[in-house]
Amino acid sequence: MVAALVAITPIVPALGQSVSKEAAVKAAFVFNFIKFVEWPDKVFSGSETPIKLCVWGRSALDGALNALRNKTAKNRVIRVLYTQEEREASRCHILFIARTGHARLETVISQTTGKNVLTVSDIPDFARSGGTIGLFQSEHRMRFASNVDAARRSGLRISSQLLKLGKIVSSEEQ
Repeated sequence: MVAALVAITPIVPALGQSVSKEAAVKAAFVFNFIKFVEWPDKVFSGSETPIKLCVWGRSALDGALNALRNKTAKNRVIRVLYTQEEREASRCHILFIARTGHARLETVISQTTGKNVLTVSDIPDFARSGGTIGLFQSEHRMRFASNVDAARRSGLRISSQLLKLGKIVSSEEQ
């Protein structure tokens, strides 16, 4: 299981020289989150419906997240879209909120809560602030925190296998 989460080998070579190693690792985490999160069946209109990975704001991860375009997860093709529109954000399956989106974080989270959107970011304390999964560095390693309350409110189920590997937080702890 741990190998599945951190096995970034298939993604990193596709990124080329223009993307940092840190960005590639974060993109690999996002790709693996897709594999270990369950969305309600109603979210996908059919078996051919792609997974929409949206990026809110400008991010150093843009190139790395673009490498996920047309990859397959859960037997679905991943589409990568960029948005600054709150109404569009709630139509995504995964919403990566870049650090530049920090000023509107509370608004974006409130717009996506209850809409079956997996929110992910590397903004400090993102999961504790109401996001679903926050990426952070600890002891020179990439880690993640999962907010199970946020996932539940959004109708998502995070695999227990994934929860075992990260830190579990609650936005209700504050």
